[in-house]
Amino acid sequence: EEEKNQLILQGAENKRVLKEIEDKILHVLSASEGNILEDEEGVKVLSASKVLSDDITEKQKLAEVTEIKIDEARIGYKPVAMHSTLLFFSVQDMANIDP
Repeated sequence: EEEKNQLILQGAENKRVLKEIEDKILHVLSASEGNILEDEEGVKVLSASKVLSDDITEKQKLAEVTEIKIDEARIGYKPVAMHSTLLFFSVQDMANIDP
């Protein structure tokens, strides 16, 4: 359960970083005059953004696989939970039976 929460937090952080990358790219493109390929800073920002974006995409794919495994493990406990619930309420109702 804790791992799933970590994955959710990591996913949110990755989305925030991707948004910052988008904003940085848009800023570079809007501030660029003339051909973007001639702007050395713009090319560096775009290259760094691509590397970071690829890294985040890989992390997201790994997180999705891990999340699927966690969900499959959760489903495995569902029958046990149903039986435990049935037993609990059966025992609880036994107190209402006249001795």
